[in-house]
Amino acid sequence: MALEALHKQVLPFLLRRMKEDVLSDLPPKIIQDYYCELSPLQKKLYEDFAKQQIGEVKESIDSKDGKQHIFQALQYMRRLVNHPGLVLQPKHPKYAEIQAQLKQEGSSIWDVKNAPKLSALTELLTDCGITGGAKSEVEMLQAGSGVVSQHRALIFCQVREMLDRIEKDVLKAKLPGVTYLRLDGGVDAKDRFGIVEKFNADPTIDLLLLTTHVGGLGLNLTGADTVIFVEHDWNPTKDLQAMDRAHRLGQKRVVNVYRLITKNTLEEKIMG
Repeated sequence: MALEALHKQVLPFLLRRMKEDVLSDLPPKIIQDYYCELSPLQKKLYEDFAKQQIGEVKESIDSKDGKQHIFQALQYMRRLVNHPGLVLQPKHPKYAEIQAQLKQEGSSIWDVKNAPKLSALTELLTDCGITGGAKSEVEMLQAGSGVVSQHRALIFCQVREMLDRIEKDVLKAKLPGVTYLRLDGGVDAKDRFGIVEKFNADPTIDLLLLTTHVGGLGLNLTGADTVIFVEHDWNPTKDLQAMDRAHRLGQKRVVNVYRLITKNTLEEKIMG
């Protein structure tokens, strides 16, 4: 009761600024779609799934398990377009066949060529100047005069396994000089705020890898001016909330948002 009385007394003196009221104080936010194609392996798995399993899902729509089947189908497709290794597990009906074929070719399910989103991410980071390489003397002089500014990025995924692949196959293998922190469900809740503070305060940290579930709401990450969605929530509200971790009060630079989208897939239709 005492708390309610205090609330009533204080409420008239509180001023809440909604984002809509201060949009004029914020720099622009530019959203761009960055397209890539399915790899041959992804295309094969995608077409097989569409032919064999979509029919089963349709047949179960009217059953009590229909919603669960549809959810599983969507999850399968979302994981597949991100990386075939996320779906090609030992229980997969095509597992033995595809593993034998890859072995014969001297390849592996985890080869970057089988996951074009990882190649696209590498290209995008390079285009943004996030390579970890030492700048030339001219670039350093330009940076000192404010002509060139170093971009810093947030990279969002839905599942930790995809962050693992980015960490191993992109950052460590292709861009070893890039510095990064990681924030996902494996980080203890009491340590998360410290990671956010460290990223914002240290301009030498190029990237922050996050899952949308953990890092998509409530955090101030204005130390970044670039947001990259490798995986999408398929709920537009959650993705908007995630990109606004960088586009919020305190941001002084234009925020560029890149959405990696695989062409000719359900992902492209949903994101459209």
